[in-house]
Amino acid sequence: MFAKVKYWFQNYWYYYKWPVILISFFVGVLLFCFLQAETRERADAYILYTGPHFFEMGEKASLESAFSQNMRDDYDGDGKKTISIVDMPAFSDEEIKEAVGTPEDMSLMLKYAPYTYDRVMENFSQQAFAGETVICLLDPHWFGVLKENKGLVPLEEILGYKPDGMVDEYGVTFSTLAFSQFFEAAGKLPEDTVICFRRLSTASAFTGREAAEKNYANSKKVLCDIFAFS
Repeated sequence: MFAKVKYWFQNYWYYYKWPVILISFFVGVLLFCFLQAETRERADAYILYTGPHFFEMGEKASLESAFSQNMRDDYDGDGKKTISIVDMPAFSDEEIKEAVGTPEDMSLMLKYAPYTYDRVMENFSQQAFAGETVICLLDPHWFGVLKENKGLVPLEEILGYKPDGMVDEYGVTFSTLAFSQFFEAAGKLPEDTVICFRRLSTASAFTGREAAEKNYANSKKVLCDIFAFS
């Protein structure tokens, strides 16, 4: 009996492997979006950070507060200004080797092990291409990943002008902004962090187009507020 079941499964997998993989991926994305929408406290906008930086105690809340204070208005109309940061620490092999030292500190090895590029990639892809985060603060590596996959909008389309400190048409070095230089919490991010704006997720067609477009519009206003700070 077991042999028959095994043979059937092997035969099925041979012919239908890729449809199963693709369906599983899209189901995973939809489930991710649904759980994200159901479990997170609503905010005016969501900001993704991915790069070689761990937020220390209170640091993330301070940066969220800085972004919230800088908002010109309560864009979602819920009576409070709220920005939520989704942080995904990610370190290259070289950055991990430098942090761990020689000889290797095993406690540091365990701390950094979950945050290698390979392990972060899946969560980054789900968040960057299907999540609610539209404003992104990215290490140059991850900025390049989004750009190569045509996931970014030229900043001039959002702001209406070409800002100073541009890496290219899609991003600006965050540390060059007056906002970053004024708020201490912003200044703690790596100097080469790039601020950019991603395209509206195609997954929104399945998870709620109207809500996604409202979040996208609010995020545009928040980005303009960041660049307008002086």
